[in-house]
Amino acid sequence: MADKTDRLLRDYFSGRLKLMSEIATIHKQEIADITFCLSVLAPDHREVITAYYSDKFTTWDIVCNEMNMSNAAVREWRKDFKKLLNVILQHGDELVQLRQEALQA
Repeated sequence: MADKTDRLLRDYFSGRLKLMSEIATIHKQEIADITFCLSVLAPDHREVITAYYSDKFTTWDIVCNEMNMSNAAVREWRKDFKKLLNVILQHGDELVQLRQEALQA
């Protein structure tokens, strides 16, 4: 079952989130956060996440077959990515502030 993060990622990859950002500015920050999280992933992890969330009809089994990877591995990557994204979405501003403080010290 899809959770809030799954819906957010589907909106991001479908382009819907970009349209929503023209109405509400909070979505601009979500786009920036997702883009950042994708940028820190290993290329093969990013490819798996993109393949799954880009098409709402794609299943993990299809992604596994296309990438020649085990189902457990790609689901673990998704779980790790969603954890990272949730931390950034919830505490991103705090992390930026802590980083700036650390750089000034």
